[in-house]
Amino acid sequence: MAIRPDYREQFGQMGLAAVRSSVETGRFAGERIKHARAWIQEEEARRESESRARSEASQSEQIDIARSAKDAAWAAARAARDAANEAKTANTIAKTALIAAIVAVTVSIAGFLFG
Repeated sequence: MAIRPDYREQFGQMGLAAVRSSVETGRFAGERIKHARAWIQEEEARRESESRARSEASQSEQIDIARSAKDAAWAAARAARDAANEAKTANTIAKTALIAAIVAVTVSIAGFLFG
């Protein structure tokens, strides 16, 4: 049903709750009540559509956030792996330096004792 423009404007100014109340309490009659019922259905459908669109947008945003978090987690895992590899290399160098120091001390002590 095509809603008369003047009724549409009036109902829009009144708001959904007031139009619904006017229909339920019998304040509208005849042609106006038919237009009011059609407008209420239209308005409810519009609001449902807007709500659905907001929900879909929110879900899309949540998916984007989850993807970003996943990417950040992978980057952190790569950085941790790289840090672990660097730590292993540093430990190897430290062990080699310790062995060299022990050899140097041993040679020094042997030189002092037997030299």
